[in-house]
Amino acid sequence: MSAEKKTNASTDLSQLDQLQNWYEENGKIVNIALVSLLAVILLLIGYTNVYQPKKEAAAQDAIFKAQYWFEQDSMAKALNDPTHGFLSVASSYGSTKAGNLAKYYAGLSYYQLGDYVNAEKYLAKFNTKHDEILGGLAIATLADAQMENGNQGDALKNYKKAANFSDNEASAPFLLLKAGLALDYAGQSAEAADFLEKLAENYPNTSEAKEAEKYLAKINASL
Repeated sequence: MSAEKKTNASTDLSQLDQLQNWYEENGKIVNIALVSLLAVILLLIGYTNVYQPKKEAAAQDAIFKAQYWFEQDSMAKALNDPTHGFLSVASSYGSTKAGNLAKYYAGLSYYQLGDYVNAEKYLAKFNTKHDEILGGLAIATLADAQMENGNQGDALKNYKKAANFSDNEASAPFLLLKAGLALDYAGQSAEAADFLEKLAENYPNTSEAKEAEKYLAKINASL
């Protein structure tokens, strides 16, 4: 064996000894860390695949009755039933889709009851990211509650946010018209005209577009 090979073999052996010594000194910590990491991974798998689906199913069952009462205009019962009311579902299952939806319904129920403070509170909690139709409508209703509470600045921001939330034809025309009218009411006619023109151009065959043209004529005459 050449001197160079002997040197390399000696170096490799030295590194192996160092690694073995390090493991002997720190092996307990390493093993604990690995076991802890494995436990976290298993918990995440169990939460995602077992616990969360069961919780989602329970939330769906709980909110069903409250939705029925809401549709029957029994707002107070839909809100306050201790097991199936929107407040109970939102509190017990807030991390689920049904629990998130309960926050929207709670806000809408409070709005219908004239309790605009709680309407604003619960509508602000609703996560709008996963529903391109309901998300925009929730933001617009939040703006309505803020307007009722005298928070015109925040309300106008949310009317505009709702109008720009989605291009979905089921909700966008209504939200564009709502933003245009709110801005015009607040004396911001030029910006109101921008939203109304967008509505007329992008959704010309809707009833909202016809309304927008009427208000545009009025705004343009005053500018």
